Amino acid sequence: MSWLWPEYIDQDLGLSHQQRKAIHRDAWKLWSQNKKNILLYLTVPIVYLALIPFASDLGGRMASMLGAAGTLHVIARAASPVLLAAGCFVIGGSVLQRYRFAPCVYQTLQEHGHDVCERCGFWLKGLPTEIEKCPECGTARKSRP
Repeated sequence: MSWLWPEYIDQDLGLSHQQRKAIHRDAWKLWSQNKKNILLYLTVPIVYLALIPFASDLGGRMASMLGAAGTLHVIARAASPVLLAAGCFVIGGSVLQRYRFAPCVYQTLQEHGHDVCERCGFWLKGLPTEIEKCPECGTARKSRP
């Protein structure tokens, strides 16, 4: 299930379970302080509710275009709201988590004193200070005191 709810804290950082929980708690606080995150999160059910009246008709039209008739047509009409829910909540939630929550985790890791890339979470510990970019994604490395 790590593809759906990935662990954004690298296992090699050597953090205890309590430290990981504290970082996640602080990341959620940081995430929830940004009103844009809340609005984006609320758009997922709004999009679902707005599209649900059209899902059955769209499923029926798609089945007709593919030449399905009878039972297959009924199944396509019945399954389309379920597929819409999966698309909105699973895929939409995963995308929001990856692109809106993960940077909060990386920023919190930096605030807790861990040298990680703020964009991809790559562990920068041990890299020479003259390397100014993350070797994983190319993001400029923050200067450390």
